[in-house]
Amino acid sequence: MSVKPGIADTISDAAMSDPAGTTVVCRTGRSCEMLALGSSRPERARETRSLRRADALVAAGQTEAALAHLRRLTQTLPGATRASLKMARLLKETKRVAEALTVLRTAATAAPTNPAPREALAELALEVGAIPEAIVSAKALMLLLPRSIPARDILSAAYLQSGLLPDALRMAQELCRLDPGEPLHHFKRGVLLQQMGLVAGATEAYLRVLSDGEASGDEEFLQETRDALEMLDNYQLRQIAILAVEDAPFRANLRRDPFETVMDKGFRLSPAGVAALSRLSLDDLPSPPAWRHHFYH
Repeated sequence: MSVKPGIADTISDAAMSDPAGTTVVCRTGRSCEMLALGSSRPERARETRSLRRADALVAAGQTEAALAHLRRLTQTLPGATRASLKMARLLKETKRVAEALTVLRTAATAAPTNPAPREALAELALEVGAIPEAIVSAKALMLLLPRSIPARDILSAAYLQSGLLPDALRMAQELCRLDPGEPLHHFKRGVLLQQMGLVAGATEAYLRVLSDGEASGDEEFLQETRDALEMLDNYQLRQIAILAVEDAPFRANLRRDPFETVMDKGFRLSPAGVAALSRLSLDDLPSPPAWRHHFYH
């Protein structure tokens, strides 16, 4: 189920920097120190000039020339991580993903304390289905940035694709804990809970999305959440109806207090689901079989 662009739709241009080249803006918009240790100011200035030159070549439609320019720079200045990230992005845009991965691996090895190439490598590996490499790179990113949101995003998606739903859910729960105001994290958690058959938890997660997401104005996202809730409501209402047919005491309690009765059974309905429950006509349902009532009660 896709709501917003995937976390690996593009290699973010982590080469966005201040004029001195001392920081870059991560994909999440957070600023983090990205310079490899030992990088001098003249080297940073040279890298910045080269990046501007590459941008000019790309703007003029000379992408191959820009790549050659950046490649020469990274060969003579191994710590030029921003240039490597730019080169990887250009290679990806020209469908040369294998080359882009090689560039990012080299950059990550050359700057082991720099999170940027690790993040870009993990994202691209996930996108092309290199799941083991995505997991390894994302874990390495978490060692560098223990509170990394992108690392957990990538791990959650990678674990999901590997069928490791409990591990994917654990990452989604950490995302919700570290960044509770982001509705998308709660949506991902809801999807995972739903896939694991934990309907009540999924409903709670989707309700949290609607509660926090109204201000976002992303109507497509909100509608997808409403659709997911409606599906869970319909599923639970069918289960409630089946239980009312099979279980006479449950049916009697349902007449007296439908909301508390279904809650006691572990159901969790949205407000729309509660309204639908109140309209459920028990008289239209078959009566519980006498033999079943006698046997079980």
